[in-house]
Amino acid sequence: MSIQVEEVSESRKKVIVSVDAKDIAIEQKKLLGQFSQQVRIPGFRPGKAPEAMILKKHGKDVAEELKRKIISEAYEKMTKHDDFKVFNVVNMKEGDVEAGKDASIEFTVDVDPEFDLPEYKGIAVTVPEVEVTEKDIEETVYTMRSQRADFVEKDDGAAASDYVQLGYEGFLDDKPLADTLTDQPLLTKQASTWEEAGTDRADFPGLAEGLVGLKKGDEKEITVNFPDDFRVEDLQGKTVVYKVTISEVREKKLPEMDEEFFKANNAESEEQLRENVERDLNNRKQQESNQIKREQIINFLSENSELALPQSAVDSEAMRILQGMLQQQAQSQQADENPEATQAAMKEEASKQAERRVKVNLILNKVAETESIQPEDQDFQMQIFQEAMYTQQKPEQIAKELRKDQARLRSMHESILINKTLDFLVEQSSVFETIDQPEEEKK
Repeated sequence: MSIQVEEVSESRKKVIVSVDAKDIAIEQKKLLGQFSQQVRIPGFRPGKAPEAMILKKHGKDVAEELKRKIISEAYEKMTKHDDFKVFNVVNMKEGDVEAGKDASIEFTVDVDPEFDLPEYKGIAVTVPEVEVTEKDIEETVYTMRSQRADFVEKDDGAAASDYVQLGYEGFLDDKPLADTLTDQPLLTKQASTWEEAGTDRADFPGLAEGLVGLKKGDEKEITVNFPDDFRVEDLQGKTVVYKVTISEVREKKLPEMDEEFFKANNAESEEQLRENVERDLNNRKQQESNQIKREQIINFLSENSELALPQSAVDSEAMRILQGMLQQQAQSQQADENPEATQAAMKEEASKQAERRVKVNLILNKVAETESIQPEDQDFQMQIFQEAMYTQQKPEQIAKELRKDQARLRSMHESILINKTLDFLVEQSSVFETIDQPEEEKK
């Protein structure tokens, strides 16, 4: 066999594997010997039937097996080429493979990019100092109590944290906002809805604050000044007057900090409850800090590495991302006035995300190879256990499914490898625990 390589692009090659007729004839002879041992020809003992008779009776099967073996050997020879490493086979033209003729098998392949890693040990990362304050604990305990609160109707004016049932209509320049902003009913007009008084919302800056003090039957005009960067372009920098009518006020009654409340939150006392909260908050902040480190490391590696991306990997990843976007859009059930433009924008964004994701994964895989990082059995066991907890399945069932699904197993292997490599890079990073950048980075 001989190989001819043609450049299609920096990351793609056309590889033509040529096979001499004599090599094909040798392979066919081997196959006929195997067939003669396996098939029954009347009047002949196993292995004694003439080749011509085997070909006459089983010629189609011999031809198919011959073609499969020649293509398989051609693929194996291509993958062992010294000048490149195959990332993915994009296309294959097998041509005619038959005895008595030369054969030519053409592969179009994307190849692993060759690139130099930046200095990946000691990457500088800046994170907030991990500290759980008394205020953090108090706010969390308050939230826990709020989740079990009762809401009792009251005649007095609404206090902060009370819930108010109201109807409202917005006016821009004395004209009903609903007449011009037809696709945003929550921002224009509602017959009846609930708001928490005194708790400002980004989508209604100032509205909740204006509800404090109002009681059942009250009517009021509340002015809302939308910021210049508001998510709805037509309201950016605009001032809207909302005419509100209050139909009910409910006071939030927090549960007592008693034995029943502690038991419901897996504690025996207030002291133990606060200890549990502090521990959980500390774990959460540590996880958030770790994620910030990971993101900064990924940004550093991406910005300081140049490599040609395998286009087939980008296309495949972009398709997965786009499918996720389309599913989210379908679940949101929002009306789309220009679906073609929306889908075009989604495709562009999916392609952009895919290029970055593929690039980062290739870099991390090379770091893993350099540092001999590999998933261990316990890594798979932990991943299976976590998936079992999330899906409410038995770990044994997931393990059984994985043995039957090689694609899913490869995906799990890749996920574990990427996470272990990122953990390694986090451990090797230079950490600045401050909300400000290090002085040397500011210069």
